[in-house]
Amino acid sequence: MTRTRVPRFRGALAGTLLLTTLGLLYAEARLFAAAAVPLSYVAFGALSSLSGATEPEVSREFAPTSPPPGGEVEVTLTVRNSGESALADVRVVDGVPDELAVVEGSPRAAVALRPGEETAISYSVVAKRGDHEFGDPAIRARTASGTDRVTTAVEAAGETTLSCSRSVADPPFGRASPRRVGTHTTDSGGEGIEFHSTREYRPGDSISRIDWRRFAKTGDLTTVRFREERAARTVVVVDARPVARTTPSAGYPNGAALSVYAAERLHDALTGASVATSVTAVGLGEDDVAGGLPADDLPWADSDGAGSARLVFDAAGRAADRDDAGSVPTDGTEPVADASRVGRTAGGRASSDRTERSADAGSDRVAATADGGNPEDSATRRLLARLPGDAQVVVVSPVLDDWPGSLARALTARGHDVAVLSPDVTGRDSGSEADRSPGRSVAGTRREIRLWDLRTAGATTIDWTVDDPLGIALERSLRTLL
Repeated sequence: MTRTRVPRFRGALAGTLLLTTLGLLYAEARLFAAAAVPLSYVAFGALSSLSGATEPEVSREFAPTSPPPGGEVEVTLTVRNSGESALADVRVVDGVPDELAVVEGSPRAAVALRPGEETAISYSVVAKRGDHEFGDPAIRARTASGTDRVTTAVEAAGETTLSCSRSVADPPFGRASPRRVGTHTTDSGGEGIEFHSTREYRPGDSISRIDWRRFAKTGDLTTVRFREERAARTVVVVDARPVARTTPSAGYPNGAALSVYAAERLHDALTGASVATSVTAVGLGEDDVAGGLPADDLPWADSDGAGSARLVFDAAGRAADRDDAGSVPTDGTEPVADASRVGRTAGGRASSDRTERSADAGSDRVAATADGGNPEDSATRRLLARLPGDAQVVVVSPVLDDWPGSLARALTARGHDVAVLSPDVTGRDSGSEADRSPGRSVAGTRREIRLWDLRTAGATTIDWTVDDPLGIALERSLRTLL
């Protein structure tokens, strides 16, 4: 706590002394009377004090308490004067974490409180992945004259940590859990319960699979084939490459961060449905993974306990938050604005133009790697070498370049079922009219073309508009996967 006396009425004191001196010098009663005016200000400032005032009480609430990334959270700060003296001038500044952007209202306020009175200050922030600790609100109380002020940080009651919801729980230790495997219906004939087709009887076919009705009518022996069911094994691939770290507006999560969040929720839903699920991520650096990256640069977590899905998601989250998106060239000369800076220009127009340029970064650039090839092609080869032969693959990516399409074509050519869950970060259909610039429209259109190419390549696409709840997109994806 810091208490300060502010000498605000030095001019009034000088006026009082001057008028009093002149009154004595000239024996003029009117000058003595005039000296009473500045003297009243001097007396008011001298007598004003916060000595008997009580420190205000502060409480904080979040709504909702566990938001998804990109969701707006209303923060309500309640300030109450619990003392018996009125507080004529109270200035309040809430301790908002630097990583959270205030999008509505203000965390600052100036109020006057009578004894027992309270007031509420509301503002909204954009949630980001992880836990965010709010600092103690700073309060400055002043007397009505402003000559006595107290500045202090008051510990807020209620909620102090905003936790952006995570779905993947920490791995349990000290007990074993059985591996859970679900079923996946295919388009090929084999063992199952759903009718698929018939074929000519072959020696060795089971008698129970002979179509006896057809034999009774035509005398021909035919064998019934059922739709084959295989064990469902899913690999979730998270796109955390620099080109995916694009955001439509300042303060909002970028595409890679949203992909990590969607992949976490999808992993939780699949494991809850008894589907053996593995997790990996592309675009990570050495510093993102505890202990460094493996030899193939792909951190991997299997459902049988080899690796932790939480560790992979945490590493991908660190990559999504890393401030190096500017290292990705768009046209060979100009770097893409990184995700933390995109969108800080007026009206969002510059932001959308950078979003458009960033959306085509992968198709316009060729970066050299150790073997002289395209880094995306190298990532595809490493991923194909690691995938189990019977796995269905879910790629979670904002689809801002052509790499997801090339990966999907390579996967379908090898017989893998492919689904792409894509958060839309182009902002083409969201925000105000001023934000819907030509740059965003172009970026959104090119993304739609890439999604169409994915569908023509045989992949199932799930387009997640981030303004809508993720559960809607997950419901569509789970219908496909299960």
